Amino acid sequence: MNTASPPACAARDARKPPEAAKEARPGGGLLDLGREQYERFSYLVEEHSGLSFPESRRLELEAGVRQAFAASTCTDLDDYYRLLLDPVAGKIELDRLINAVTVNETHFFRDAAQFDALYDHVLPQLIERKRPLRTLRIWSAGCATGEEAFSIALCLRELLPDVDDWAITILGTDINTEALARARQGVYGDWAFREDRAKDMRLRYFRACGARYELLPEVRSMVTFARLNLAESIYPAYESNTMLMDLILCRNVTIYFREAVTHRVVERFYEALLEGGWLAVGHSEPSPFTYQKFQAHIFPNTVLYQRNAQPTTLPGDSDAFGGKASSSFLSAGSRTLSSGNAECFCAPSGAHKDTYAPDGRDRLGDDGGGPVAAVRCDGDAFEHARELIDYGHSEEARTVLLELVTRDPSRADAYALLGQVCANAGRWSDAESWCRRAVAVDNLRLDAYYTLALVMQHQGEVEAAIEALRKVVYIDHDYVLGHYGLADLYHAAGSMPQALKSLDNALRLLERGIDHETIPGSGGITVGRLRETVMRQQQQWRAEVDPLLSSGR
Repeated sequence: MNTASPPACAARDARKPPEAAKEARPGGGLLDLGREQYERFSYLVEEHSGLSFPESRRLELEAGVRQAFAASTCTDLDDYYRLLLDPVAGKIELDRLINAVTVNETHFFRDAAQFDALYDHVLPQLIERKRPLRTLRIWSAGCATGEEAFSIALCLRELLPDVDDWAITILGTDINTEALARARQGVYGDWAFREDRAKDMRLRYFRACGARYELLPEVRSMVTFARLNLAESIYPAYESNTMLMDLILCRNVTIYFREAVTHRVVERFYEALLEGGWLAVGHSEPSPFTYQKFQAHIFPNTVLYQRNAQPTTLPGDSDAFGGKASSSFLSAGSRTLSSGNAECFCAPSGAHKDTYAPDGRDRLGDDGGGPVAAVRCDGDAFEHARELIDYGHSEEARTVLLELVTRDPSRADAYALLGQVCANAGRWSDAESWCRRAVAVDNLRLDAYYTLALVMQHQGEVEAAIEALRKVVYIDHDYVLGHYGLADLYHAAGSMPQALKSLDNALRLLERGIDHETIPGSGGITVGRLRETVMRQQQQWRAEVDPLLSSGR
C-alpha cells in the first residue's frame, strides 16, 4: 500500500492556496460555503484530483462538500478542513470528498454516433490488424460506474465469434472509488439502458436481479477496474497496465480540468497508444487543437483521433468539425479511412448538439422533461430513488421517496433513505426526523441508526450519537464502520479504553478483508485504506494514553 501523501496535481504552479477561512457559522455554515470556504475547498480538491471548480460549478462543489462533511465526524467546516489536511485520517476523508464531487453520469452506449463509428469502423479495423496475435488492449479512462467499458466488451462479443480465444484487456480507471466499486458489481437499473442498442443487448447479456439487471459473468470478467488519477504523471506505465493500448476512451472527463492539465493528459494518452491506436473523446472536450498530434477522422456526427505518422493539419477556424473544416482537414480523415470502407463526412453545423451539461448531467430531452422525466419508473419506486441518488439527483430522489411513504407509511427503508438524503444536504433536523420514523417502524434498521449517529454528532450530541452507534454494532457486530465510528466518538468523549477497544474491533474485522475491496456504505473507502488509518490511529491514541499511565493516573 502507498502510505505517502497524495501527490499534488499539475495545476499547483498555476495557483496559490487562499488564506484560511474565518470561523464557520453555528451549524457548520451549511447554507453556503462563503467565499473563503469555497476558495480553500476548491483549491484543495484541485490540488489532489485536478478537478477544477470555477464559479460556474460552485454549487456542485458546495453540494459535494456538504455530502462528504455529513459523513465525517466533524461538527463544523473549519474542523472538517483541518481533518482533510491530516496526513492520517485525512486520506480517507479526502477520498470521500473527491468521490462526492466527481460526476458519474453515464449509461450504456452513450453517444450513439460515436459508438456507431467504433462498432462499424474502428473496432473491426483493430480486429483485422490484431487477428494474427489475437490480442486487444482497450482503456476506458474516467470510466465512472463502468457502463462505457462494458459497452466495449459487449461490442467485442458481438463482433468476435471467437472472442473467448482472444487475449483481450479492457481496463476501466477512475478516481472515484465508490463508482469503481459499483462498476465491479456490474448491476444496473433501467436508467442505464436509455439507448436502443442497450435495450437490445440487455436481453442477451444481462439477467434480472430484482428491479435491476446484472451482467453475465463472461462479460463482467472481460473488464478490470482500477483507481487512477489522470491529473498525476504516473502513466503510461507497466505497473498500472496503461501501456501499448489499441484504443483509449476518455469522454467528458477533461472538461473538468484546466487547459494545461488537459494538454498533459492528452500527451500521456498519445504515449500510451500503439502506432495506429485510437482515442475517443467527448463532444464537450476542448477544441481539436488539443489533439494536433493525432490524425482526426470524421464520421457521421462524430470525430475520432488516431495516432499515426501524419498528425492532423487544422484550419484556422477552431470549429473544424462543425461544418467549417478545410478541405485538407476533411481529406485527411477520408483518405486514411477509405481502406477500411468507411464513409467519412463532416457533420453539418448544428447536427450534433452537446448533450452533456456543464454540471455533468444530461440536458433536458426534446419533451422538456428533466432527470425524473427521462427515467421510466416501471419497477419499485425505492430502487428508482436509489438510482437517482447514484446519479447525483438527490432532490428528485427525495420527491420519489416522499410519494412512496405517502402511499405506504410502513416503508422503513424509504424513511431511512430520506434521512440519508437530508443528512447529505445538511438538513439535520429533517434527517433526524426521518431516521426516527424509520426505527419506529423497524427498530432493527441499521442504516437509519447509522445516519442518526452522524446527525447527532454533527449537532454536538455525542452521547446520543454513541447510543445510536451502539445499536448499529448490536444489530450487526461485523459492521466495521460502526466500530470505527464508535472509536472516534469515545475518543471525543474522553473514554480512551472504549475508544481503543472499538479500534481493535474494527481492525479485527478489517483483517478478514482484501485491501482493494470497498467497504459497503463507506463512500468508496477500501479495506486497505481504512486498515492503514486504524493502525496509525491506534499508535497515536496509545501515545496519548501512555503518559497518563506512567504518571499513575
